[in-house]
Amino acid sequence: MASNVDRDYLDKTLQQFESYPYPDIPIEDPLNKDVEQLYKSSLVTARYRRDKKIITDLKNRAILDVACGTGATTLRLAWANPGAKIVGVDISPESIKIAEQRLKHHGFDEAEFQVLAIADLDQLNQKFDLINASDVLYLLPDLALTLRQLAQVLQSDGVLRGNLHSYYQRFNYYRAQTLFQRMGLMEDNPEETELGIAREFYAALRDGVNLKATTWSSGRGEIDNDQWILMNHLFQNDKGYTLPDLFEAFEQSDLTLVDMVDWQKWDWRKLFKEPDNLPAYLAMGLENADREEQLCFYELVQPDKRLLDFWCSHPLPSKKDFSEYWLEQSPENIVVHLHPCVKNFAPFRQAILDQGKLMPLNLSHCFPFIGQDSWLDRTLLTAFYAPLLDSSQALESLVCRYLKARPCYPGDLTPVKPKEAQDLIMSMIAEQEEWGLIMIEVQD
Repeated sequence: MASNVDRDYLDKTLQQFESYPYPDIPIEDPLNKDVEQLYKSSLVTARYRRDKKIITDLKNRAILDVACGTGATTLRLAWANPGAKIVGVDISPESIKIAEQRLKHHGFDEAEFQVLAIADLDQLNQKFDLINASDVLYLLPDLALTLRQLAQVLQSDGVLRGNLHSYYQRFNYYRAQTLFQRMGLMEDNPEETELGIAREFYAALRDGVNLKATTWSSGRGEIDNDQWILMNHLFQNDKGYTLPDLFEAFEQSDLTLVDMVDWQKWDWRKLFKEPDNLPAYLAMGLENADREEQLCFYELVQPDKRLLDFWCSHPLPSKKDFSEYWLEQSPENIVVHLHPCVKNFAPFRQAILDQGKLMPLNLSHCFPFIGQDSWLDRTLLTAFYAPLLDSSQALESLVCRYLKARPCYPGDLTPVKPKEAQDLIMSMIAEQEEWGLIMIEVQD
């Protein structure tokens, strides 16, 4: 059971979310159009990043949405994981009521909801394959303790997704919160009076004053949004973290980093003008650093992300570098899978199957989360991606299909050699596997 101290600490947060259930998204919004959010909510994505295991059937899998709020994240989890059991918990009865209505409205009648604190998750008498703890960990007093409590209901091969507010990126908002605490606006649950005082304060400041310039912009209409002010300027118990804080909490809770959820956007190489031509001491230091050191470097140089969004799990046994391992295998043992969120994204399917178009397709237009442009000509689209829309494919069959679609080089009409076609396809697989669009299975 949660201690009285924890209950007292949570009481302020509970009051705020009871007064302003979060997020304030209409129940009718299907929330299934954003392929990036569905991709990040998929157990398939998380397990593949953890151990390169490909899950093809989600029946008998259980997914827990911690601090589910009004059910927006729960609905995305349901869309992204068809067939899985979905459970949502939150300390706010008002939020749970809205979440239940939301899931039922969209046909997920079997989703379960309970008013429950993280400290009481053992009452569910169940362990989960995927636990989503979004937008809650930074509100709790003891991160390591909370992670231990979540780990107790995580399957041995399960994955926990959590996120923390970045101390560096949100530093100016923490200045604002400290100011409003000193002004007495956050002693009790902030409501209309406190919102009015905050607006009057910023209106009275000159536009060039630093706090106003860095936290209070009228350009996007945020200052007219009560919930935006509450979730930034008057947010109860909000706390910022750095990546070293997170890694220390992992050590204390016996968990290990799987990866950042948007790992494609944490590539230190993208910080440099010429990443392949760095000073020797810098190149050697970064190339030889472990993943945690590389992430800490990125955070210090480019703290541009509001959330430190991560996957973690119980510790994994040491394993080979998969990017090198699969390239060493015989082509006949390699099977290529298209991620289900990619496969089911209607605009992408249409782009591949539209035989009348000749222009190349920029994959980043369909999937912004890959983080960079990637142009594919129509031959590669039809030879590589088209068969993957139907089923997984052996590498050999993809090479054969490519040779049928492009037997000769267009420039001089010389024949494309099978080894050249194989090298091209394997190079594309390596690139797009790292981006997360496809998954590789090595068969014995």
